[in-house]
Amino acid sequence: MDDEKKKREKFLFLPEAHNGHFIITFDDSGQAVRTPPEAPPAAVEPIPEPTPGEYPCPCCGYLTFHIPIEAAIAGICPVCFWENDVFDPGEDDPSDENGGMTLREGRENFRKYGAVRPDLVRYVRPPLPGEIPQKSGENGA
Repeated sequence: MDDEKKKREKFLFLPEAHNGHFIITFDDSGQAVRTPPEAPPAAVEPIPEPTPGEYPCPCCGYLTFHIPIEAAIAGICPVCFWENDVFDPGEDDPSDENGGMTLREGRENFRKYGAVRPDLVRYVRPPLPGEIPQKSGENGA
C-alpha cells in the first residue's frame, strides 16, 4: 500500500524550474538545489533602429510612413501618434481612427503638446534626421 501511495503522491511544487540563470531542483529530502544551466542564456536580439519613411504623416509632416498614405491602413506615426485615416476625412472632418479628432485639432495638439493628445506624449519619439522633409530649393528640388 505504501508503494501505491507513493505512486499517487502529488508534487506541491515544480520538480524542476529554469529561469535562464540557474536551475532549481529538489533532492530527496525536499531541499532546493541551485545549479547553473549547461548553456549560457541566449542573447537578447536588439531592437532594430527605426528607418525613415518616404511618405509624410498628414498630421506632423515628418517622413514616417513607408507606404503611401492612401494604403497605410492603421499606420501610426511614431513622431506625433496620429493614426492614418485612409478615408481622408479632410482638415475639419472628424477622424474615426483618432476618436473623432479632426486633422486640424491633431496638428494644433502636436504643436502644443508634441503629440496629437497629451496622454500620448509618452509614446512618441523625436523625428530621425532622415524623417525631416527637405525644404523646397534644397538638393536641387
